[in-house]
Amino acid sequence: MLHEAVKSPYVDYEYYAKAFLGTAIPEPSFPALEKKAEAFLHRITFGRVKRLPEIPNEVKDAICAMAEYNFREDKKTPGVRSENIDGYSVSYGDSTETSRSAELYSVAKNYLSDTGLLHRGRSRKYDNQC
Repeated sequence: MLHEAVKSPYVDYEYYAKAFLGTAIPEPSFPALEKKAEAFLHRITFGRVKRLPEIPNEVKDAICAMAEYNFREDKKTPGVRSENIDGYSVSYGDSTETSRSAELYSVAKNYLSDTGLLHRGRSRKYDNQC
């Protein structure tokens, strides 16, 4: 039997600030960044999160971490790959969507690696709910 899907957004700013202890993202910017991170999460979890009766904290934390990553990346000057303000070091290069996706996956994996949600094959835990 399928559970009723949890409604979006999975994470609100209060969770981001109080449970995740995030400080990088200003409140007005959070909803768009959360939505973008949530879309990526659905892609890497093969839509499994949509079928969960309740969203685990690991998923919420992954969304918060990906939102912060996107916030930092979006603030960078185009063409700049990394910056070091104290020693004034700047690395230039094109940041591709592929490299951003790889980095986002790595960020999400820190929180989701033990959940089974990233499993590429059929999951007994998440895919046998029909």
